[in-house]
Amino acid sequence: MTSSVALCTYNGEHYIAEQLESILRQKKAVSEIIICDDGSTDGTLNILSGYAAQFPDIIKIYENPENLGYIANFEKAMSLCSGDLVFLCDQDDRWLTNKAEVITNIFEKNPAVNIVAHNIDLFGETISNTKKITYWDIESVNPDQFTDTRNIIKRILFQGNIFPGMSMAVRNTFLKKHLPLKKINPVIIHDYELLLLAADKDTVWVEKSILGEYRIHPQQNIGYKAFSQFSLSEKETISRESLFTTFKRFPFVKKTITALQLNPELENGYKTYCMQRYEEYLKNLPFLERWITSIKMKYYFHIFDYLK
Repeated sequence: MTSSVALCTYNGEHYIAEQLESILRQKKAVSEIIICDDGSTDGTLNILSGYAAQFPDIIKIYENPENLGYIANFEKAMSLCSGDLVFLCDQDDRWLTNKAEVITNIFEKNPAVNIVAHNIDLFGETISNTKKITYWDIESVNPDQFTDTRNIIKRILFQGNIFPGMSMAVRNTFLKKHLPLKKINPVIIHDYELLLLAADKDTVWVEKSILGEYRIHPQQNIGYKAFSQFSLSEKETISRESLFTTFKRFPFVKKTITALQLNPELENGYKTYCMQRYEEYLKNLPFLERWITSIKMKYYFHIFDYLK
């Protein structure tokens, strides 16, 4: 199978060379690297030009005449990819040398799979070198929960995306079928939209292997504050605030199901999920407080009104 890398850049001079080196060192070489630069004003383009001169058959650079923004730039890069597989790639991360090989093998052996998402290590100036932390540690992901692939859509729709784009590869026939993106709201960006569509059809493969490294730094688009302040000792507890957040998410879930034409049964599934969270929250309260809280929730806070 041939493979393309959809790599988007914007003022990435500090990290882009390290990312490109990690891609070029793959045990199984990629077929092409499509780079869309979104109007960099630093030394990014000079660095890219140097690599393109060294690898003219692999690296293709496209300079946007005007800034498209993060999502539209990725949409453009993906649309230009010609390989059987498309690896989504940010400018500031690193690939492990076996990433392309492992993922290509999965796609070759599983023709029904449209997206492969793998685990990643976190690294960077705010991450301690003495303790390994993965992205899934932060998101409290147990990959065994996805043995039944029907659980993937519930997890990413009900609670939010847990598979960043740089950990994804997409079958190009599936990708092109869903371009241009629907961009139904600012939360559901390119990778999240594709994941929802594939997970709805049970065609996402969750790969336990760590195949990349996600850099944590102050200039990144998404996640710096949450990731840099995370501690492995932290455990999720259901607070009243988090419970309300879950219930208030229902309109978002409902609109997403409609806009992306997902399985309509997911709407009732989310209501069930809310009630499970509600019961779990009450269970942790002393008996008298539990009884008083249940009355307040229903008649004072009107929490169940969010599910209408």
